[in-house]
Amino acid sequence: MPVLYNPYELHDGYIHNWLVAGPVVETVDQPCDALERWIKQNYSSIPQIKGRPVEQGPLTEGLYTVAGQQGAWRYYRCQEDHFLDHSSMFPTCRVVHSWAYTELISPTAQATAFVLITWGLADVWINGENVCCVGQFNAGSASVPFKADLNEGKNELLVRYVGVAAPRCILAMALRVLTGGIRVQIPTLIPSLDRRNELEEINEKVYFDRDVYAAGQNIYLCWPGGYEKPSYQDVRLQTLQGRIYAQAEDVGQANYRLALNNSSALDEGSYKVFIMPRAWEYYDSQIRVTKELDCWVTGRNRFSDKPYGTLEERRKESLLYAATQENNLFAEIAKIALDRWKGLDTEVIVQAIEEIHQRRENSEILMLGLMGLLRRFGNRSKFPRLLRRLIKDCILNFRYWQDEPGSDVLSFHSESRQIIFHTCEILAGQLYPDQVFGNSGMTGEQHHQKGETLALEWMRTRCHSGFKDWDSREGYAQILMALSHLVDLAKAEPVWELGSVLMDKLFFSIALNSYKGVFGSSQGKATMVGLRSGLMDSISGITRLMWGMGVYNSHIAETVSLACLKKYELPPIIADIASYLAGEIWNKEQQGIGQMVNKVTYRTPDYMLSSAQDYHPGEPGEREHIWQATLGPQTVVFVTHPGCSSESDAHVPNFWLGNGVLPRVAQWKDALIALYKLPDDAWMRYTHAYFPTYEFDEYVIRDHTAFGRKGDGYIALTASQGLELVVEGRTAYRELRSYGQYNGWVCQMGRAVIDGGFTDFQARVLANSASFDPLKIKYQTTHGDTLTFGWEEPLVCNGEELALSAYQHFENPFASVELPCERMEIHVGEYLLRLDFGELP
Repeated sequence: MPVLYNPYELHDGYIHNWLVAGPVVETVDQPCDALERWIKQNYSSIPQIKGRPVEQGPLTEGLYTVAGQQGAWRYYRCQEDHFLDHSSMFPTCRVVHSWAYTELISPTAQATAFVLITWGLADVWINGENVCCVGQFNAGSASVPFKADLNEGKNELLVRYVGVAAPRCILAMALRVLTGGIRVQIPTLIPSLDRRNELEEINEKVYFDRDVYAAGQNIYLCWPGGYEKPSYQDVRLQTLQGRIYAQAEDVGQANYRLALNNSSALDEGSYKVFIMPRAWEYYDSQIRVTKELDCWVTGRNRFSDKPYGTLEERRKESLLYAATQENNLFAEIAKIALDRWKGLDTEVIVQAIEEIHQRRENSEILMLGLMGLLRRFGNRSKFPRLLRRLIKDCILNFRYWQDEPGSDVLSFHSESRQIIFHTCEILAGQLYPDQVFGNSGMTGEQHHQKGETLALEWMRTRCHSGFKDWDSREGYAQILMALSHLVDLAKAEPVWELGSVLMDKLFFSIALNSYKGVFGSSQGKATMVGLRSGLMDSISGITRLMWGMGVYNSHIAETVSLACLKKYELPPIIADIASYLAGEIWNKEQQGIGQMVNKVTYRTPDYMLSSAQDYHPGEPGEREHIWQATLGPQTVVFVTHPGCSSESDAHVPNFWLGNGVLPRVAQWKDALIALYKLPDDAWMRYTHAYFPTYEFDEYVIRDHTAFGRKGDGYIALTASQGLELVVEGRTAYRELRSYGQYNGWVCQMGRAVIDGGFTDFQARVLANSASFDPLKIKYQTTHGDTLTFGWEEPLVCNGEELALSAYQHFENPFASVELPCERMEIHVGEYLLRLDFGELP
């Protein structure tokens, strides 16, 4: 079949159009800490891949073979960060390879300068000659300049790049051509280039109308405006495993919305839409241009924004929900807790045991679940004897701490995982005190004593100082899961007693920083799951269980653990604080271990605004979520400086998670100022807001300000460099962009009871418009307070400087607590809760 060539221009010198092979995943019998060394020792300087690189037309063409694996070359179009990105998370240590091919068209024979950007090992071949070799792994991206001679006309360019998964794998590269006049072309076997290119351009612009679909919401695929020719395409809504739930043959016209299904008709989980040409075009005319987009569906799970029922009623409700989940150890634990032995799937438990033996990621969570299962239900007559033996063998051979033999992906440095490991070690030692454990050579009693020592030290530090990963949704959920097992199952009184009061403290913090069931605080270690919706975070099921506000979701390990808890009773005044909406709450906190954070939260009956004050501005960010406005479970707004275009958790920071460079933020109750100072070499040259227009009852963008109304709550968001709403592609109608190296964002919240109607609020904000210098802002709030704030200037309100640091541990209407904290008194009306954490170590 004849080969055609599709021409493309460079983007600021970067190659954006490639044919890719891989990623090819290789399992190597090597310890994780020796994997990089092993790869370098066994690294080959030849491409190792066989097969002509060409975009598939016929299915029998465009194939490659490498390391015994076969696949098809496929087209890849880079996003604005210029990376060809195959980064991902893996459950165990792996070696991952990818190859990329394109053709450079040079107007003349010439020496040409390039820059290769990569994280790991990489090679570049031009016309079969190796012209660049990167022989080192790097913690961050490394730029490697090189020169190569190009022939006049076509030059074949092949890149191989390698990553290590442990469990995070950054497998990405970008290639920049510094010499002008170069174009690229992609060889293709697709016979109709016009139709192929039409589909490519349209596929880049289509979008889901939201990221997370709540119960009862229709799932729409949308085509943007701005083009005249209809797009005839086939669309499938399917699970990640390929099970199809909707299919349509439709005509995508400008501003068209295709209804695919309703969330309530689907099971909760990740879904994707697969967009392809009409079937006859795909199979008969060989036009294989496709697109995939991801979304999350909550199924029939409905959010509760008001308390309901009793704890016992919600306990049963949460277990019944968890028991419906498939292929999940904690679903089987829920069945046993409900005495539903007939529905027990022992294969799921056996699979969990096997994953622990392999020391896969999250093994410590599975181990904690198995120990709770064995301690609570192992003596019941219906408990399978085989499971007792398998669980015992698993417990006796686990790696309980980093000083034990082994090299794997277990996360001993994570704050929340540490207490899980310590809890596992305590319970293992209690279960088998006289047994010698195979991995460590220690007796169970020795493990018991070691686990208690480490757990008590860990808990005392958090009681007295707070948390390193402040208000982390995932972290707090995992900590509560561990503490629930300690409170119920630890034999030593100091352990379960301290665990109980630390649970009180955690629940108090969550209640303070929640709005109608949404834990909407800033946080020190965020994850992509739940960042854009309160329906998805790890805490929501816990708060639904404990005080009736939130929603049950896929994070069932935590809710099942707490639902099985018998020896802890939530103090009623904490639930009262979570649901308190009688007035405004202004909460200040300082917490941290080594690195302190000063954070504030302002909560009203109509919204909540939370931020970390002056937190390491200008430094590279990781997973810190610095500020957020919350008006509902899915109506959340925040601003970040993106680290890259990827939304994968493998990248830290990524497109929405964290910040490439941390801002300087200050908040005075309902008004917040965030200053962004990007370095000269910033990879992404803009800041952006997550602003889900579809979740507001009304929204307006005027005079460089975005306004939104949810119920009786208002928000106004202004950027000093102006802002624009993205209206096509994956972030359409949920992203506000503002370009510029120096930028200031102002967030003003409002309420109908104070600010009048939505139109009145807009007029008031615009009348008090901010004045911006490059890194200094003067702003008059809707209440008439004059704020000034700069990159190196303090926050000043009406001429008085306001402190951004050295806060108390807690300072709010319910408690005033100094650091370090030995005890707390929490007042609600006539009720008082005393928490005693013991003397400082």
